[in-house]
Amino acid sequence: MKKQRITLVGFGLLASSIAAALKQSKKDVIVRAVSSKDTLERAKALDLADEFYEYSDLLHWVSGSDLIFLCTPISRIFTLLHELLMVKPIEKIIVCDIGSTKEEICKLGFILKDPFLFVGTHPMSGSEKSSLEYNDPSIFENAYWFLCPPPGVDPKDYQILKDCICFLGSHPISIAPKEHDFIMAWLSHMPQILSSTLAASLPTDLLEKEQQHYAGRGFKDMTRIAGSSWNIWKDIYATNSEYTSLALKSLIQELHQVDSSLDSLKETIKPLEKLFLRGNEGRASLFAPGRNVSGRFFELTVPLKDEPGALLSVLSPLAEHKINVRDIELMKVRENIAGTLLLAFKNESEAIQAEAILKNLAYKVKKR
Repeated sequence: MKKQRITLVGFGLLASSIAAALKQSKKDVIVRAVSSKDTLERAKALDLADEFYEYSDLLHWVSGSDLIFLCTPISRIFTLLHELLMVKPIEKIIVCDIGSTKEEICKLGFILKDPFLFVGTHPMSGSEKSSLEYNDPSIFENAYWFLCPPPGVDPKDYQILKDCICFLGSHPISIAPKEHDFIMAWLSHMPQILSSTLAASLPTDLLEKEQQHYAGRGFKDMTRIAGSSWNIWKDIYATNSEYTSLALKSLIQELHQVDSSLDSLKETIKPLEKLFLRGNEGRASLFAPGRNVSGRFFELTVPLKDEPGALLSVLSPLAEHKINVRDIELMKVRENIAGTLLLAFKNESEAIQAEAILKNLAYKVKKR
């Protein structure tokens, strides 16, 4: 029985993270990297793939593939799909993309003929970083992964794709391409514009006085994704401008109402209070029990002393008990004053065990 060949086209952050997870697990598959010459050289040095092809070597990297991930920017996904329309493979090949919009991509992808089968996909994970240097085999863990198969296709026909997604730790969700783009306009594409606008709108006077350095955690959190690459986002807006504009207009309308509430604050505080309460509810709904799989972690906060080895004194006992910390953040660090360490665990039992261990060591642990 031949080994499965998984071909990753466009070897940036997400493709290299898929490759890193497959290689780290020592799964019995052949990982194929398709990219530019310089990127392939770096992928070889990092031992992230078994076979290496340049984009132009299309017939060779298509041949023998069982599953092809198109991981390039959206504009290049279109180019690759047009090229694949000219290829006639002998055996069945599942082709998918991981682009952030789906309707226009799927329209073209669904034209691919047997033995190709195209399934549009979109993993809800990533980073403002884009290079393979930042590859992270756990980046997809506990994330939603949208699937947009052609109408009427039996899920068994693309089981290899679903198996790969589940192996990476993600949760596959089937959805229509149009509905996907509407949802993403609200949850991703409009928020990116909001973050970029907020970071870009700092007053010149404030910048000249370098007062932006006084920004607290709230402003920094809200503008984190303002560091994202325009080369990625230009294609997203080009293929989902209608729904993004709709979401933005709705938000602008809300902001006008907020502005009016501020103008009439001396008369009544109720409208602004209602906004905050609605905001509280909207935020809480993101973490509703039983619904939020994506990014769902069980978190503990631990106060730290300002002394050498403080971090290790917390992490070492957990490592000794084989407890895997999935995420970690130093939330507050001030000289001569205790900081706060945020620890995240994949399941509640790990969090409970970690809490007991640390409390036994006299740490004042709190659930978050």
